[in-house]
Amino acid sequence: MRVVCMWFDNPSPTARIAEVFLRFSPQISIRKDRAIFIEIGKCRNLYSEQSFLARAQIILKRQNQTARIGLGSDITDSLAFAKFDCLTLEELPLEAIFDFIDPFERDQALRKATGKLVDSFTDLGIKTLSDFKKIPASQLISRFGVIGRHAHSRVHMQDFISWPFWTPEEIVSEKKEFAHGFYPDLEPILFELKTQLDRIFEIIFSRKKRVTKLQIQIKCEKISTHVDFLRTYSFDFFAPQSSAKGALRIIKDRLAKDLEKKPLLSPVEMLETSIIKLVPFEGGQKNIFNSDEEKFEQINSVHNQLIELLGKENVFQAELTEDRRPERSWKKKHGTPHEANGSAVELLNEIPERATYLCKYPMKIEVTAGYVHIKKRRFKILHWDNQIEKITGGWYEKPTEEIKNVFNRNYSQVEIEGNQKISIFETPNREFYLHGYYG
Repeated sequence: MRVVCMWFDNPSPTARIAEVFLRFSPQISIRKDRAIFIEIGKCRNLYSEQSFLARAQIILKRQNQTARIGLGSDITDSLAFAKFDCLTLEELPLEAIFDFIDPFERDQALRKATGKLVDSFTDLGIKTLSDFKKIPASQLISRFGVIGRHAHSRVHMQDFISWPFWTPEEIVSEKKEFAHGFYPDLEPILFELKTQLDRIFEIIFSRKKRVTKLQIQIKCEKISTHVDFLRTYSFDFFAPQSSAKGALRIIKDRLAKDLEKKPLLSPVEMLETSIIKLVPFEGGQKNIFNSDEEKFEQINSVHNQLIELLGKENVFQAELTEDRRPERSWKKKHGTPHEANGSAVELLNEIPERATYLCKYPMKIEVTAGYVHIKKRRFKILHWDNQIEKITGGWYEKPTEEIKNVFNRNYSQVEIEGNQKISIFETPNREFYLHGYYG
C-alpha cells in the first residue's frame, strides 16, 4: 500500500478538494478540515508517484490551497511525514506518536493517555520516534499497560487501520461572500465566476458527469434605489458542458446583455454558482492520436453560444435522409445531442464530408493530365481522392421542370494548388462538372 497524505495547517474544505482527486483513486478518506488520504499503490500502472505528486501540486494551486504532502506505506506514517515535513521515520519527533495511535483524531481519551506517555519519555530524554522504537514491548506494557502495547504495535506498523467511509456530496455548489463588496461591473463578476467554475468542473469531471443545467445568483447591497438587488440566472445548455471555458463564454453573453439593459446599482456582496442537472459522461485520458472528442467539444460550445444569440428554435442539427442528391441529403432536426441515441462522435463519422459552397448550377470543367481547367484557368492537381461516391436516380420519379432526365454521377474530392479542395463529379460520357468548394 502506498498512501499520500495532504496536511493543511489551517482549516480547509477537505471534502471539496477530495472530490477533485477522485479521478486518481477511488479509495479516499479525510480528517475533517485538516487532512486528505489517498491510496495510490493500486493505480501504479496508470501513473507514477512522482507524476501524481506533481499533479497534486497543480490542483492545489488551482484550488487556492497550500498543503504539505507526505508519502508513506500507511495512513499513519504518511500523515506524520506531511505534518512534520519529514521524509523518513528517523527524522520524526516523539510527538508524531499521536498520529500513529489516532490518525483520524476520533478518541480523545486515547489521546489524553498518549500525552502522558509522551511526557514520561520526554523526561527520560527520548525525543525522537526512532529512539522510542528501540524500547522493548515488555517494558512498555509493564509501565503503560494497554496504551504502551498499542503504541508499540502502531509505531512498528503491526496494526491495520480501517479507512472511514467517505462519499462526495450530491449537490455541487460554490459560494463566495464579500465583506466590503466590489464594483458591480461585468469583468470582476466574470473573474470571480471563473474561479468558481474551475472548481466545479474539476469536481464533476471526477464523477464522470457533464453539466446540462446551471444556476448563478448575484446578490448586491440592498439599497432603496436598487429594487432588483438579487438576480438569478438559469442556463439550460443545448449541449452538455464539460469545461469551464466553454460555459463561461455562454454566461458572459447572457450577463453582458442583461447588465446592459438593467445595470447593477450597488456593490456585489455575494456570488453563488450551483449545478442543477448532470448527465453521465464516459471520460478518460486524452487521445493524442485522435482529436474527435475535442472537435465535438468545440462544436457543442458553438451550439450553446448560438442558442444564446439566436434562440433555441433557430438552431438545429443536420439529419441524413435517403435522397442521393447532395442538396437533398439532409434535413433539419431540433433537439440536444445528449438526447439522441448513440455517441455524437459516431454520428459525425457517419456523415460524409460535403462541400461547403455549392455551385448554383454544375459548371462544366476540363480535366487533363495533372491539371483542372476552371473558367479557362489551369490549376495543378495535388491530390485526387480515390474514394468515389456514386449516385444515380431520377428514372423512377415523375418528370418535372427540375428533373427532366435521369442522373448518374461519380463524385470525387480533389485538392488543387492554393490549399483548395473542390468537389467534382463525372458523367457516364466522361464529362466533368464542378459541384462545389470545401472551406
